[in-house]
Amino acid sequence: MLDISAVAGSPPVPGRSCGSCTLCCKVFNVPEVESPAGKWCRHCAPGTGCTIHATRPDICRRFFCGWMVSPALGPEWKPERSKVILLLHAAGNGTFRLIAHVDESYPTAWRRADIYERLKRIATSGGPTAGGGLKVLVRVRIGRRHIVVLPDRDVDLGILDDDEDIDVKVSGMIVEVEKVRRAGGDGAAGATMGLPA
Repeated sequence: MLDISAVAGSPPVPGRSCGSCTLCCKVFNVPEVESPAGKWCRHCAPGTGCTIHATRPDICRRFFCGWMVSPALGPEWKPERSKVILLLHAAGNGTFRLIAHVDESYPTAWRRADIYERLKRIATSGGPTAGGGLKVLVRVRIGRRHIVVLPDRDVDLGILDDDEDIDVKVSGMIVEVEKVRRAGGDGAAGATMGLPA
């Protein structure tokens, strides 16, 4: 399925390397190098690598995508191939958030049969529990557009503004998802490399 122990910050699987994959240099906002989400970092040579690799910031040095840290994800999940970067974050109380960051140039990449079936299986296996929660919340992020993948349906929440977040309510086996205003409107909705969003 997916190695739940392989959360953000885990070391890479032996034998895996970025190689020619540079999608993280496009998908995430990296203020340390003035790289906005959705545009290639000015220090990236797409398909080749980082032109400042030796002096890249710590945020880049420490970042490993889900494919790099989860041995259960096969070669079809390598971001340069799938156009999807998976990040798994511990959300507390034994729950996790799996965020599939999709290259905006390929907005339907997450719907490719093998990718979508796996996301749906993860959502089903981490779906509503007897305790009234979700073990894994699966989110698809295409730029600022957010879609929640649930066991029984997908909920397209559209664009999330900087002062909005996703609220999930579980009642028995029923899951409701909606956009809500963030308390205090901290403006933290941007996808920053390696951080939950």
